Amino acid sequence: MPDLGLTLRQAREAADVSLTGMAKRTGFSRSYLGNVETGERAPTQAVVEAYERVLGDDVRRRLLLLGTVVTAAGPSAPAAADAGIGQAAAIAMDIRHGRSELLQHVQTTHTVDRTIAGLAARNAGSSAALVKWSRKGAAVLRVNSAGILAKTGSPTLDNEVVRVLSTDGEVRELYLTAVLSRVLGLPWEAAAKMATTGAGAASTDHLDLLTKELENPADAGARWCSILLLHRSRQDNEPVVTASLLRSLRTEPSREALRAVGAALAGEDPLTILRRRS
Repeated sequence: MPDLGLTLRQAREAADVSLTGMAKRTGFSRSYLGNVETGERAPTQAVVEAYERVLGDDVRRRLLLLGTVVTAAGPSAPAAADAGIGQAAAIAMDIRHGRSELLQHVQTTHTVDRTIAGLAARNAGSSAALVKWSRKGAAVLRVNSAGILAKTGSPTLDNEVVRVLSTDGEVRELYLTAVLSRVLGLPWEAAAKMATTGAGAASTDHLDLLTKELENPADAGARWCSILLLHRSRQDNEPVVTASLLRSLRTEPSREALRAVGAALAGEDPLTILRRRS
């Protein structure tokens, strides 16, 4: 992961602000900021937010500030590194102010989404903005918004995420790809191929991993994706898949996800449920 202190320095230099100028404008001492930028002191959330205030809303500078979020493994892969509390706080602050720029460029990781969700979950305005962005805008913005909502722990928002994944093919493929890569340990390209071709689990180990993901309380979207993937694997593994889906009936908090489980147990494609109702 890129050093956050170095990222702060790069953002400051890109804005043509001297270290002395940054110290005067943030209230932190020049020596303290220098130590943060060189990695001798760990950057705190207050320092990161102070840099953000000074650097303003220029997207290029803000993306430099959030370098660990936007450092991608490739043009179609999500951010490779986890975000620290400072980076996530900056994105959460943007969401609270109705700004979506930082969510439009690169698909964020599971850990990034969880951190942001933890900061934004109790803010009604943030939730409303994310719901709106999950339905409209570029595909990356829609999937990032859905990914954050899926990790808030709210059954109501979980239902919103399931609706998006069931009806929005682009978001579904991106989300499935991320889940397959994270849960099954597949390379991004292999995960994307599996997501787009509709293939099921290729091994017993993969079935076991998807079954465990059904009980992941931190990601409603991943649970729904696991339901869909287990359904696609059922023909060759019916006893195992049926037992896994039956267990999930006792733990799944989302009404819409429970409907997907019911459809899968009945031998129906979970994708058809909302399509019939819409």
